[in-house]
Amino acid sequence: MNLKELQDMIKEELESYMSEEEVDVDVDMEAGDIDADGAESGDDSEDVLRQIYDMLKDKFEGGDDADEIEDEEAEEEDAELAEETVEESTEEIEEAKDEDLEEGKKEDEEDMKEEVSTEVTHLQERFKKLANIIK
Repeated sequence: MNLKELQDMIKEELESYMSEEEVDVDVDMEAGDIDADGAESGDDSEDVLRQIYDMLKDKFEGGDDADEIEDEEAEEEDAELAEETVEESTEEIEEAKDEDLEEGKKEDEEDMKEEVSTEVTHLQERFKKLANIIK
């Protein structure tokens, strides 16, 4: 596809888009149909739904207040236990990290001492050689 074909395609698409007619939506906006709070007059669907919800709630949850209290207490205990476990695990991890860091520091210090001592002696010998002090 070359530039001219691309331009022709774009031109055709633009013309077809521009020639399409917009769909006119008819909305009835009479003042008497809608209350000030947005609810339609005579519409009590919220009330009906609330009644159905209350009836179903009473049927499925009615008389189980004691069970609900026990469930809530069990959930609280589970949450506390989980929190304690997380805290203990966090403490163990921190202790392990500290131990690893201390061991790593000791090893690093030993390695550095060895490296420094060899470097220092090498540099001392070099300076002596440069200063013609070598025996």
